[in-house]
Parts: sequence; C-alpha cells; structure tokens
Amino acid sequence: MAKSSSIFTSAEPDQSSLEARLASVEKTLDQTLKIQGQLLELVSELSAKLAPESEAPQSRRASMSMAQSPAATPQAYGNRQRTENRFSRQRGNQVKRLIDAGFTPERAALIIDRQERLQYEQMQYSYEYHHMKDKRSERALALQQKIQTYSNPRRVFEQELNPADFEQYLNAFGGRTEMEIGSIIEAAPAYDAGLRAGDKIIRYNNQRVFHMGDLRTQVYQAKPGSSVEVEIQRQGSSSTETIYLPAGPLGIRG
Repeated sequence: MAKSSSIFTSAEPDQSSLEARLASVEKTLDQTLKIQGQLLELVSELSAKLAPESEAPQSRRASMSMAQSPAATPQAYGNRQRTENRFSRQRGNQVKRLIDAGFTPERAALIIDRQERLQYEQMQYSYEYHHMKDKRSERALALQQKIQTYSNPRRVFEQELNPADFEQYLNAFGGRTEMEIGSIIEAAPAYDAGLRAGDKIIRYNNQRVFHMGDLRTQVYQAKPGSSVEVEIQRQGSSSTETIYLPAGPLGIRG
C-alpha cells in the first residue's frame, strides 16, 4: 500500500512547476501580442504606401514667412516652399480626379479633407496601441480593429458614402471594385459551390472584397462551423447573386 501511495503522490503536479509553466505561457502570450502589434503597425504603413487613394495625403504644415523665422536661411525657406507646393499639387490632382469622376468641387474637397483626417486618426490609434502595456485589454482589441479599418480609407468611405458615390470614389483612384477569381482548387468549398475562374467575389460575410488580402482577412474572422454569405458575379453576367459557403479557406486564387 505504501508503494502504491508513493506512486500517486509522485504523480501529483508540483505547485512550483505549475507556476513556472504558467509564467512561461504568460511570457509567450505577451511576446505574441507584441509581435501582433508590430504587424498591425507594419500593415498600416504598407497600406498607406500601396493604397491608390493614400499616395498623396500627408500633413500640410502652415507656411511661415521669413520675417516670422529670422533664423531661416533663404535656402531653407525655398526648400519649405517647394515641399508645400508639392503637397498642394498632389492635393489638387486628387481633387481633380474626384471631379472628373463626377463629384462637385466642394464635395471632392471635403472627401480629400476627410481622407487626410482618417490618416491622422489612424496614426493616433497606432500611437496609443504602441504604448499600451496591456495589449489584451478590451481597449487594445478595439484599437486593433480601428487600426485595421483606418489603415485603408476605402473601408471607412464604404460606410460613409452612398453606394453610387463610393463607386465613383473607387473609380477616381483606379481602385478595384471586386476580386476576380484566377483559379480554383478542385474539391475545395468554392469549387463545390460552382464557382469557377473568371467569376468575381463582391462581398464575403457582408464585407466588401477588393483583393485577396481583403478576402483572407474576412475568412479568418468567420466563426468556424458557420455558414457564410458570399455575394458573387458570374463571368459574363452583369447581375450578382448570393451563395453560402462554410467558414474557412475557399480554395481560390485571385
């Protein structure tokens, strides 16, 4: 009996061992959250550089005359003027593209103002998230969502503009308005649902899809085991239809 008792005693978890394992898990989780935060910041920076509508908007500094800045040299003043003129030209080009797409001059200017404001707010959210100690808090999770959304103004404008204006906005900057399927893996969910190369995915889980990156993001957010609503447009058709696919990878390439 004593021998049997010793066996059960030795099998009981050691308290110090459990605490060490827990500490290790918490450390790993903290490192994972830190990496996730860095990835979010990287994604926002890349989106700002790659998104067509994000090429030009940057902060415009108020000009300062040489009389207000006695220490400024003529060369420094000239460089500042050239920089401000460049930003002004970029802004003017963007406003013109919106006007050419059908917006009034006043409406176009408001959209560009809002676009620049979105970039500023996205930087504020990124700054707050970067300096948060607890990246597992509800506020941190909310900031992650805001950073992801504000890193691409299209996501915000899709909600703020009416459908017709949003399409004009996309067309003005050459933005893709849907994702065309390049190829499909046989026996994958998309193939079984009847989708084929050349078909287009307009929305996934009620979220607009512009490219494969958008689709991947939405797929990862879908709850496992659920059925997801997908709006598609068949090749050669001008109308859309809705199908339902199981949550998870679809087996398609853009």
